[in-house]
Amino acid sequence: MSTIRVIGVGNLFRGDDAAGRIVARELASRIPSDASVSITESSGEAGELMESFDGVDCVLLADAIEANAEPGRVFRFDASDTPLPAPEFACSTHALGLSESIELARALERLPSVVIVYGIQGESFEHGKEISPAVRRGIAETMERILGDIGIL
Repeated sequence: MSTIRVIGVGNLFRGDDAAGRIVARELASRIPSDASVSITESSGEAGELMESFDGVDCVLLADAIEANAEPGRVFRFDASDTPLPAPEFACSTHALGLSESIELARALERLPSVVIVYGIQGESFEHGKEISPAVRRGIAETMERILGDIGIL
């Protein structure tokens, strides 16, 4: 049985940028305690993310993105062998974007064998804003899709 880590990435104080962290928080109560799944939150800082990759076979990440799509739309990317698409992850509130952090981990041979990234199209990343209704729907969809991935991994 593989060990799986779900990582919710984002900033809780920047509107829809909190989406990934909310996914992690809400999934925590839905994962059985005897499962080989751990859940953590991350600000998205590269070193912190790489630490989160240690000791697991599979990482499922959730983060808000800016892909010029309909707010709340959920994208799923398999970054196990190939880089994330640059346009979707070019804009980041993190020092290095998620794409750069994953590629740094790959270069340092610290990337788990399976890396799945869920990107939720944000609507507003303004400081102090609440999560938009569209992104709330994207969060719910992402949670269901991650639970489905966990069931087959």
